[in-house]
Amino acid sequence: MFELLCKIFIRNYQKTEDPKVREDYGSVFSIFSICCNIMLVIMKLIISFISNSISIRADALNNLSDVGSNLATLFGFKLSNKHPDSDHPYGHGRMEYVAGLIVSFLILLVGIEAIKEAVFKIIDPQELHFSYAAVSVLIISILIKLLMAYMNGKAASRIGSETLKAASQDSLNDSIMTLAALISMLFYRFSGISIDAYIGLIVSLFVLKAGIDIFKDMLDTILGKAPDPELIKEIESDIMKHDNVLGVHDLILHDYGPSRRFMSLHAEVDASVPIMETHDMIDNIENEILEKYRILASIHMDPIDTHDELANVLREEVRAKVREINPSYNIHDFRLVRGNTHSNLVFDVLLPADDKISHDELKKQINEKVKQINSSYICVITIDHSFV
Repeated sequence: MFELLCKIFIRNYQKTEDPKVREDYGSVFSIFSICCNIMLVIMKLIISFISNSISIRADALNNLSDVGSNLATLFGFKLSNKHPDSDHPYGHGRMEYVAGLIVSFLILLVGIEAIKEAVFKIIDPQELHFSYAAVSVLIISILIKLLMAYMNGKAASRIGSETLKAASQDSLNDSIMTLAALISMLFYRFSGISIDAYIGLIVSLFVLKAGIDIFKDMLDTILGKAPDPELIKEIESDIMKHDNVLGVHDLILHDYGPSRRFMSLHAEVDASVPIMETHDMIDNIENEILEKYRILASIHMDPIDTHDELANVLREEVRAKVREINPSYNIHDFRLVRGNTHSNLVFDVLLPADDKISHDELKKQINEKVKQINSSYICVITIDHSFV
């Protein structure tokens, strides 16, 4: 069914790197979810009033909020594909993340309202009315929600969408919520004991937690979370395959929405190679990154004198001294500036993003350790923090 919908409603559905195709995926499966949720709201509201079930009514309200979240997702995909303008030169891709944030707010709202209603029903219990029609509707609802979870999850995986992934998780949560309502009704049928309000409370807490998790994921993305380490490792590996590249550092990846990522980095290159030849290689690397990863890269060249034997030896000795302080520290852009009375060792020290050591204290420790190599060496240090 998933492939059928793609073939019918999404032109060139296999070209998922195309922003228009991506928008169509979001639109098609958002509309599919809206239609399913409206049908479920109507069925469950009718059954909840017939059976006087608080858990079914909470489930119906949850599905009603899902319609709102699906609409937010739909408009999020539409707006995210809007062409860049003078005020937003990086495009509007983050609107998809904003849509995911709205989805989380709606889930939280439903969870809180359902908790309130469940608590009131615990305080003031009401008789539950068993109905085979209600059981049938709940079973159908579970199956529809599982189908929605599968469809949205499949689409999310195909286009790499956190928003559709959130919609898939929401549908899976709903199926669990409906299953709980079904269990409470069947338990009442065979035991005569109503646990409906307690089941409703437990499920409401589950929905609340799901909303908090989705909110946190979306907020992390908007704030700028660290990129996937495997992606960074793969990009660095591809760059290092070029013979004239000796090292990669200061890599920064900016995410302005799916297919709108920008990257800058420094590539250490052999200073003895003609500059035009190196420049041509850098251009080729930038084009390769754009074609393979859909990331617009800007690469700065750092020339390294590979024929200075003393500098090569000192580079490794200083790196070892720095790692004595912390094994996660590293150095780059190392240069040896010779003088009659002293020599300057110029280099950058790269620290993990969460490292909180005083920069002045670190420089002092490094200078003391380098003096052990030769007392005439003076370190000129720049401290960097990693963005990956």
